[in-house]
Amino acid sequence: MFNGIIAIENRDLKSECLHVLQANESIRIHSFPVRQWQEEIGFANILFLITDRLDFNKVFWSELKGRKVPRIPFIYYSRSLLLANDSIWNPRENLYFVVGEERKQHLARLIKTLLKNHWRRIPYEKLGLDYNRLSPRMKKVMEYIETTDLQNCDIFHIANYLKITPGYFSQLFKHETGVTFRRFMQEVLNYYENLLFLDWKLDVKSVSRLLGYSELSSYSRSFKNRKGQSPRAYAKLRIHP
Repeated sequence: MFNGIIAIENRDLKSECLHVLQANESIRIHSFPVRQWQEEIGFANILFLITDRLDFNKVFWSELKGRKVPRIPFIYYSRSLLLANDSIWNPRENLYFVVGEERKQHLARLIKTLLKNHWRRIPYEKLGLDYNRLSPRMKKVMEYIETTDLQNCDIFHIANYLKITPGYFSQLFKHETGVTFRRFMQEVLNYYENLLFLDWKLDVKSVSRLLGYSELSSYSRSFKNRKGQSPRAYAKLRIHP
């Protein structure tokens, strides 16, 4: 499940947002002080942050100074766009303005787009899979992989989630996808790591945390077993081939 953060002071606007979002079962809504978000939900599956304060972007990043986190989409939600305080507004990437009379409809469409483009989405085309041809059960597996800590994305956890045996799950997966589950997860991890290390240029500790590892040593061992080198060596090699 993805996480959405609402930091809206106006009660009516907050109620509007909640009404739009409550129909989407893939999103868990939170409303915390900035300092608590990291401790409560982390950053791996944050889908968006909605605010009605033009200076909130600055407040948010000042609280996280020195932390390397994913590019979180900021949504400014209001009845109108009043830039009286634009001198303190410092736009960043992934900034969206949802204003005006049709703001609820615009927000609903934007959320669908963000869900589709979140970094944890599995790149089906790159992996040679047609999502539309998967069975409902296998689509549940894919959603589980996209929204669960990757440490728990193994045959045993997923079989337990589906309430079937690990052996039967392995057979089902190979039959529907044409590859073993182990091979599939290796390719998914490669995709995530290339995105986080190369496109976002995050450090090893940040990547480890985003992939759901509580201990950096555990992630380093997993990485080395898969690629034959440490994640730090890999990142340096890829940046300076």
